[in-house]
Amino acid sequence: MLLTYLLLGLLYYLPAFIANGSGPLVKNGRPIDLGKIFVDGRRVLGDGKTFEGLLISLTYGTTVGVAISFFLGYKWIVVSFMESLGAMLGDMVGAFIKRRLNIPRGGRAPLLDQIDFVLGSTALGVVSGLSISLTQFLFVIAVAIVAHVLTNRAAFRLRIKSVPW
Repeated sequence: MLLTYLLLGLLYYLPAFIANGSGPLVKNGRPIDLGKIFVDGRRVLGDGKTFEGLLISLTYGTTVGVAISFFLGYKWIVVSFMESLGAMLGDMVGAFIKRRLNIPRGGRAPLLDQIDFVLGSTALGVVSGLSISLTQFLFVIAVAIVAHVLTNRAAFRLRIKSVPW
């Protein structure tokens, strides 16, 4: 019973996980920050956050939501789009924070790297109708931390990412 409850929470976040994982598939693109420098003399986000990556992320995450909507209702199309958008905005906030801390693109920021997208997807998901318990949320955070490590190592070995974190 508890396992089913936790896995349902994970299913709720599947669009966000897919959106977060699909952005790195875009190798080159136009940076969302348009190359702008912030007041601290560093890039706002950096070259890793592109319009093309955002579009791919929103498309993949929302497509997963369309599939989920056949089982959980059509509201999941909207929820999945909002979760995907929230995941990408959370990821951009993470990149912004990393630039302010002088952490280069691809540099490590433990926990921030793993949960920024979950926090963003939760914020916009809840606004659009996602109902998630604290237990499910914490389970998703734990899965995100483990999945981040494993998928990034795999992406590094497949030469999708230049660093294994």
